Amino acid sequence: MEIQEQINQEEERIQEEVIIQEKIKPKKSIAKKKLNLDKDSLQFNAQDLDQEQKVDLKPVQLNSQNVQLIVGSITNNYSGKITGTTYRGINKEIASNVVIHLYFGFEHKIPVYKTKSDTSGNFIIEDLPSGYYTLVAELGDKLKYQTHYIKVLPCQNVNQSILL
Repeated sequence: MEIQEQINQEEERIQEEVIIQEKIKPKKSIAKKKLNLDKDSLQFNAQDLDQEQKVDLKPVQLNSQNVQLIVGSITNNYSGKITGTTYRGINKEIASNVVIHLYFGFEHKIPVYKTKSDTSGNFIIEDLPSGYYTLVAELGDKLKYQTHYIKVLPCQNVNQSILL
C-alpha cells in the first residue's frame, strides 16, 4: 500500500504543478505580447516621422484617341435609304400626300427627315447613315402610324410599307 500511496501523492503533485504552470503561462505570454505591440507601435511611428512624402496635389490625366477619317470620292457612298408605299384602310387603297417623319432611334422630339408620299403613295428617304430609325406617318388628325425600329446598314435599301 505504501507504493500506491506514493504514486497517488506523486500524481497529485504533478497535477498541482500543471495547474500552477497553466496559471502562470498566460500571464507571461500576455505581457510578452504587450511588449511586442508597444515596440512595433513605437518603431512604426518613428519610421513615419523619418520618411518624406511627396504628394502631387494637381494630378494630370491624359486620354488620347486616334481618329482616322478617310474622305473618298462620290462613288464611295455608303449611305442607306428607306423606301415604301402608304396604304389606307383594310382594302389597302393607296394614300397620297401622307406626311412622314423619320426619327433617329425611338425619341420623337425632332425629326431627322420629313417628307410626303407622292400621288402613287410612294416615298423615298435617301442618304441615311447606318443606325436605327422610327417612321411616323400621319394623314389628317385621325390616321396615324408608327413603326418599330428600322435597322439601316451601309448601302442598304429598306422597303417599309405603311398601313394607316
